Formats: sequence, structure tokens, C-alpha cells
Amino acid sequence: MKEATFSTIFEFFRLAILSLVLAVNTGAFAQKQAAKGAERQGRVVLAINEGASGSLTAVDVLFRYEEFNKQILEKALGAPITLVAVRSTKELRNAVATGAYTLVMSRPADVLAEAIRDHGYQAVVAAKEPAYALFIVNKDSPLKAIADLKGKRIVTPDRYAYMWRIANAMMRDNSISLEKEQVRFMGDQAAIGWSMEGRFFDVGVVSSTSGVGRTWEKNGGRVLARSREVPNTPIIASRKISGAQIQRLRATLVALESTESGAAILKKIGVNGFREASSQTFLDLLKWLGDLEAGKE
Repeated sequence: MKEATFSTIFEFFRLAILSLVLAVNTGAFAQKQAAKGAERQGRVVLAINEGASGSLTAVDVLFRYEEFNKQILEKALGAPITLVAVRSTKELRNAVATGAYTLVMSRPADVLAEAIRDHGYQAVVAAKEPAYALFIVNKDSPLKAIADLKGKRIVTPDRYAYMWRIANAMMRDNSISLEKEQVRFMGDQAAIGWSMEGRFFDVGVVSSTSGVGRTWEKNGGRVLARSREVPNTPIIASRKISGAQIQRLRATLVALESTESGAAILKKIGVNGFREASSQTFLDLLKWLGDLEAGKE
């Protein structure tokens, strides 16, 4: 009887997991087909990339940004917009290169900077709150500055990820090659925080906008170094969006926090407000980061 019960439970969970996998894959396929269909019809396609600091699934992202898209963006442009969640940075980079996305909103700003430099996109806005790469250590760490990191155990986001590229530039400016150090990579910044708390590494690199970055010092940790200010959650537009439309969209987004309903929508997408963004800021960012082979992963 117990064996039969166990078998039934196991079969139930097996089918549940299979259904979940099929749902996720079907959702991703449906998004790609919707984007292709919208492109063929000349409709506006907005791609959203939450970056490594977020843990939302594609479906979560669509729900999270639906109101922002329908109530704000579509009204500002006067046109329907197809919303697509893009988890993979490589996929985002390739699609932007072909002009598949009319608008792109991404927490990692380096891919968008490349789109501005190489593919004619224009900066629209960025979040009012800037982002920084943080080098975090435990409170009792003897390390005092980046110059002390030579030979230490370092954990960073994935190789070529936005925060990795910033950390690479910071260490380069201090005459240390990140590539030659003892570095481990983790895709989830929360995991970097847990590893640092467990003292598996001497220093970790996280985004100031991640959960770890926001709470590390509050929880008793120490920030060894902070990068220069970099764009946070910018929005860029392709050549398919006219100058007049960009101005209208920019004005709408900058003013969004001034109304109660607008502030509520901003809170839902995790942004405290937008400010006008200059394309030159992104070009300067790329110049500092340097062209890494493949930023491309």
C-alpha cells in the first residue's frame, strides 16, 4: 500500500514538473513568435532584460511590466507595443544587432551602449537612481583597497556580465588583471552574498541595485570599493522611433513620478523615477569598460 502511494505521488510530481517545463518552453517560443510577427507587421516591440540581479521568469516579467507598457508607453507613442522578456544577454545582443527590437529596457547598460554605438539606437531615459559595482568584504576583512586584491579569492557575476566588466575596468585602473586572479563566477548575485557570508571568498562583486548590494552594509558587511556611477535600467529606441516620438516618450517617463498613479506603476517595476539620458554617457561608458572580446557571452 505504501509503495503504491509513493508511486502515485512520484508520478504526480513527475507530471507536474513536465507540465511546468513545457509551459516555460512554450511561453518562450510564443514570445519569440509574437516578436517576429510584430516585426513583420511594423509594430513596436519592447524587450525587457532584468539582468543577473533579478530572478523573475519570462512570465513574471510580462506581468510585472504589462501596466507600464499599456498605460504609459503605448499611450505616449500612440501605438500598440508587443512586450518581450529576454533573459539571455547573448540573445538580446544578437536581436539588437538585427534591429528586431524597437525599444529596449535593460538593467545591464553595456549591451544598450553597444546598440547606441554600433546600431543607431538613441538613449531615451535611465532610472534616477544610478548603479554602481560594489566590491564587498566581510566586516573584519583586512583588505582596505582594490590594490590589496592581488592573489585574493574573488567571486563575481558571470564572465563578461555587466558587473564583471566594470570590476575588470576598476582592477585594470589599479594595475591588476582580473583575468589573472583567482576568480569564480556565479550567475546569481544572491549566491555571491551567501558565499561571502560563508567566507568562501575574500571579496565579492555585486550591483548596488541587487538585494545583496542594498543590504550588505546594513547587515554588517563592508564595501571595499565602489565604481564610478553607471546608467541604471536605461531605455533606448531604434531608428524606427522618430525624434518627435522620443521626445514625447521621454517627457512622459520623466514626469511619471509626479502623479500618484505613475508612482505606483514605477514602484511595480522597481524604479523610483526616470531622468533624461544622453547617448554620450553610454559611449563614455564603453570607452572606459574597453572592448572585451565577446562581451559576447
